[in-house]
Amino acid sequence: MFIDTHAHLNYPDILSKLDEVLSRAQDAGVEKIIVPATTYQTSLQIAELVQKHDMLYGAVGIHPTELKDFDESHLRGIEELARQSKIVAIGEIGLDYYWEPYDKELQQRILKEQFRIAKQECLPVIIHNRNSTADLMALVKEEYDEGKLKGQFHSFSAGIEEARQCTEMGFCISFTGNITYKPNDSTLLAYEIVKITGIDNLLLETDTPYLPPVPFRGKQNEPSFIKHTAEKIAELKRISVEELGKITTLNARRLYGI
Repeated sequence: MFIDTHAHLNYPDILSKLDEVLSRAQDAGVEKIIVPATTYQTSLQIAELVQKHDMLYGAVGIHPTELKDFDESHLRGIEELARQSKIVAIGEIGLDYYWEPYDKELQQRILKEQFRIAKQECLPVIIHNRNSTADLMALVKEEYDEGKLKGQFHSFSAGIEEARQCTEMGFCISFTGNITYKPNDSTLLAYEIVKITGIDNLLLETDTPYLPPVPFRGKQNEPSFIKHTAEKIAELKRISVEELGKITTLNARRLYGI
C-alpha cells in the first residue's frame, strides 16, 4: 500500500534491530523502502545492505554536509555503484547552508557532478535543500537538460512558487512527519503546497530516524509510522488514505523503476 521513499536504515542503532523494523513496516502496509546514502562509505554499505532484503532499494550519493573528508575518487566510486542492481537513485544530494562553516562553491560543484552521474546513468536524484533554495533551484534549472534530470525533492522546504516550478519540470515532492505537527508558519505552508500539488507529483517518506509523525513525536521514526503522515496528506487532498497510498506507490514505482 505504501512505499517509503526515504529512510536511513543504515544507522547502527537501526541496523541492530532491522528485522523487527522491517517486520513492523510490512505489518503497516509498507511494500518497499528506499535507503539513501550520505557519504561514499554509506553508499558502499547501502549497496550491500539492499541485496540482503527484498523490500529494500538504495540510493548512492554524497550529502552536502558530509564533504569534510571528500576525495575526488568518491565521485568515481558513486558512478560505479550507481550501476549496481537495486540502486535506483543518486541521493541524498543537494545544498545545505544551515550548518556553518560551509563551502558554497564546493557544495555546488559536487552537486553538479552528481547530477551529471544521474543523467549519464538515467537515474533520478533525491534532493536535499536547507536554507539554499535560490541557488538550488538555479542549479536544477541549469542542469534540467530537457527532462534528463528528474527526481524527488525530499522533505520539501521551499515555497509555493518553487513547488510549482518543481512539478512543472516533472519532479516529485514529499513531506515528512512534521506535516502532522501543530499548525505554525511551516506546517501551514506545507498544507497549501500539498493542496495545490497534483497527486501524480506526490510521494511519501518518513526520513527515518528523524521527524516522526504525531503520535510518535519524541521517538525514533521508522517506516511503519508512514501511515500517520499519509493520513494528514490524504485529509488535505480530500481523498482516502487507500487512494493516496495507491497513487503515491505508483508514482514511486514509475520514478524509481521498482
